[in-house]
Amino acid sequence: MLHRIKQVFAALTASITPKDRDFIEQHLNLKAQSLFWAMNVPDQRHVLNVAYTALRLADHHSNVNINLLVKCALLHDVGKVKGDVSTVDKIITVIGDCFFPNQLRKWGKQGRGSKVANLRHAFYIYFHHAAISAGMLREIGESPEMIDIIANHHKTPAENDPLELTLLRESDNMH
Repeated sequence: MLHRIKQVFAALTASITPKDRDFIEQHLNLKAQSLFWAMNVPDQRHVLNVAYTALRLADHHSNVNINLLVKCALLHDVGKVKGDVSTVDKIITVIGDCFFPNQLRKWGKQGRGSKVANLRHAFYIYFHHAAISAGMLREIGESPEMIDIIANHHKTPAENDPLELTLLRESDNMH
């Protein structure tokens, strides 16, 4: 739970530096950058932190596709689009997942409207953002390998997972 409290604080104080902007421009094409910039600043900061951590973890492996790993890290949450879910609803989803994950996964429903509908939508995005992100990346022509990694980044690890997926999961769990 302490980890989640730290995440809330990090989200409330998030910012993007000129160095971060250079990093994004270096690793993402214009279509991918468009998806990146469509996230809110806390999610942008999160994926940047994941990317920087993934690079450090990759130093311990000789067979990592660094370009693929960084792109996956920067784009793994693009399904969380700015303005789609309020900050309060995001906080509720994170806390709710700690206590009632199975029930809330079923309760979540796509579609905004009333306060309750917006909260249900927030849970839908929270639990399905990996598939949403993969679909968005498919639409802009990203590689099947990247799409598969992003679609699976919240699924239970398997023995034959690519190293890039394993490192993405590990980095994501640290942030």
